[in-house]
Amino acid sequence: MGLDIEQDESFQRREWRWQHGGTVLLVLVVVAALAGLLGAGPLSWTERESADGVVTVAFDRVTHHESDDSMTLAFGPEAVSDGTVTVELAGTWPGGVDLQGISPQPVEQRAVPGGLVLVFAADGADRVETNLRFRAQEYGPLRGEITVAGRSVSFSQFVLP
Repeated sequence: MGLDIEQDESFQRREWRWQHGGTVLLVLVVVAALAGLLGAGPLSWTERESADGVVTVAFDRVTHHESDDSMTLAFGPEAVSDGTVTVELAGTWPGGVDLQGISPQPVEQRAVPGGLVLVFAADGADRVETNLRFRAQEYGPLRGEITVAGRSVSFSQFVLP
């Protein structure tokens, strides 16, 4: 004697499709996380450089709200004028982060409309390098532009919760 069970085959096929789609989505999220697209990983860090190599910025593509992060700025000898390097940070990035520290300390720091100006002592070095430590205060994309001696480089970071 067999059991008489009603089956809705079209419902069963739809349910299997949803399960398959969920599994694919879960695998994609795990692969993105391992690659560094959602945090630390091999694809999370990048470097941007001006066309002539005078300005370089190294940063994480993805950061997290209120977590400690840093960015390295490097400037070639062409950026030095009268023993200093004047850096202008513009875009949504300066207003979207809380600067925790700058190393080495700038000799001058001031807010300007739409950004921030930092002046560093060059001390006769061939290459001036500085590290900005910050905490992101906003979610979503933050875009910035660094201008030194008329040369610019743009960057963007994505801030996750």
